[in-house]
Amino acid sequence: MKKLLTIFALTSFTAIFSQITINGNFPTSMSAGSSIDADVKIVKGTVGNFAKYQMDVPAGIIVTSIDAKNGNFTFENQRAKIVWVSVPSDPEFTIKLKVQAASDAPSSVTFSQKFYYLENNEKKEVEATPVVISIGGGSAVAAVTPTETKPAETKPVEPVATTPAPTETKPVEPVATTPTPTETKPVEPVATTPTPTETKPVEPVAATPKPTETKPVEAAPVKKTTAPAASTSEAGMTFKVQIGAYSTEPSKSRFAGAGKVNVDLINGMYKVTTGNFKTKEEAIKYRDELQSKGYSGFIAKYKDGVRIN
Repeated sequence: MKKLLTIFALTSFTAIFSQITINGNFPTSMSAGSSIDADVKIVKGTVGNFAKYQMDVPAGIIVTSIDAKNGNFTFENQRAKIVWVSVPSDPEFTIKLKVQAASDAPSSVTFSQKFYYLENNEKKEVEATPVVISIGGGSAVAAVTPTETKPAETKPVEPVATTPAPTETKPVEPVATTPTPTETKPVEPVATTPTPTETKPVEPVAATPKPTETKPVEAAPVKKTTAPAASTSEAGMTFKVQIGAYSTEPSKSRFAGAGKVNVDLINGMYKVTTGNFKTKEEAIKYRDELQSKGYSGFIAKYKDGVRIN
């Protein structure tokens, strides 16, 4: 296959959502059967814990990883993904990918990119503007050979059909536009032993009637009990703030500014939590205090010591 000179004119595209941006460098054109290197810069600000980068490409394009920044890279069903259990701590970082075009790749291909992350225990996403790359080269169309006419014969020459054989065109496989749902590992509940409430039994008062009096003993008046004010937390509910989940056990000294923390190994993941509150309002106030100290966290709910979110 004839190799074509690749024209590297960098195209920059940016998607902005709050403080999150995606900036990628791709060529505007490349040759069929060739490959190029692409850089994608992700500015993620204070986002921490779980995150995922995703690129959808059409048929005829293959994407491999050069530098995934310690993330788990996969490429299947024309979708490249990098998943971080704990995204790099730097406010911005650059991943490097290799893009290869097959010899029968279409003449124009479109790439779409997304970045998924967690904010307040809710999944959010940032989508970049699609980028288009022109693909040069391809198979040539076979030429039609004309039929020769013999001059010695007196019979009229029958015309020969000169319609060229139709060129076989391979259909372009459609790219699935339905995004694959984000795989989110469930957070294992941390068993905690609730503190039992000590209830003192009320001792009955023995009423001794006077033997000389015939008057009936008056019943003691019923004491009216005022119901306690409604709490913002249901009975048995407690709240903690989770500030990290790691594949290897972190040192507690890493969270010195967060006060007393618990590090629990649950199904191969080390979950870091702090605080123990009876109301969600108290937990939210403590989470905001931690954010001012540089810790990103979310509220974990417990019912009778069992985690329910």
